Amino acid sequence: MGIVPFRLFTALALLLLLAGCGGGATDTPAPTPTPTPIPDPAAILSRAADRVAAAESLSFALEHSAGSTQLSPGLLLTRAAGVANQPDRFQIKLELETAGSFLELEVIGIGDRTWMTNLLSGEWESVPPAAVPLSFNNAGQLFADIIAAVENPQLAGTELIEDANGSYNAWRIQGTLPGAALASALPGTTLPDTAIPVTVWADQAETRLPRVELSGPLVAGDLPEVTRLLTLELREPAAEIVAPGGG
Repeated sequence: MGIVPFRLFTALALLLLLAGCGGGATDTPAPTPTPTPIPDPAAILSRAADRVAAAESLSFALEHSAGSTQLSPGLLLTRAAGVANQPDRFQIKLELETAGSFLELEVIGIGDRTWMTNLLSGEWESVPPAAVPLSFNNAGQLFADIIAAVENPQLAGTELIEDANGSYNAWRIQGTLPGAALASALPGTTLPDTAIPVTVWADQAETRLPRVELSGPLVAGDLPEVTRLLTLELREPAAEIVAPGGG
């Protein structure tokens, strides 16, 4: 064997040896990924409640996907929608049903004054606050207190929510709500010893207000299958709420 072939053979053998030694490097285990912590549902609800309480102006809608809410014997609420400015201005429209007839009732509250449309004539009348079937004075704090009152919250997953402003990813949180938490909105009619199932959808980006579903009787006379959905939205600019007729 000549010198050149011998050197070539030696170089090839050395390369094969180095390759064999280097192959072990591929056996190094990959680093273990850090697990993503599970969000605390109570903390999510707390931040959602803070956003609602801080809203200077908001719109709201309380709708029934099943059943209705009995405001008084024979008088059923099917929908309530309106706007509210902190701390003491609100305007709502109530859709009611009684004896098979459908009625609409509008209410404006400014400070300690309240106006309500007459069910027969439709004309605005000044009334004492106690005459209003639903109270939304200081609405932002009222809704915030309802969210903060959810007990035993459990994270049930995520959901894509679509509304008139687009779509967003939300945490879905389930828990229970004591009837007493709604006493401010439904004075004198709630079942304080009843805890009803509740679901809250809270925006993961924390830029939108949450929506709340309430399942089950809240007031005497409610059917067991009644289900309500409360939707909240920020108002920018603030809603214009004025006394009827400038009075």
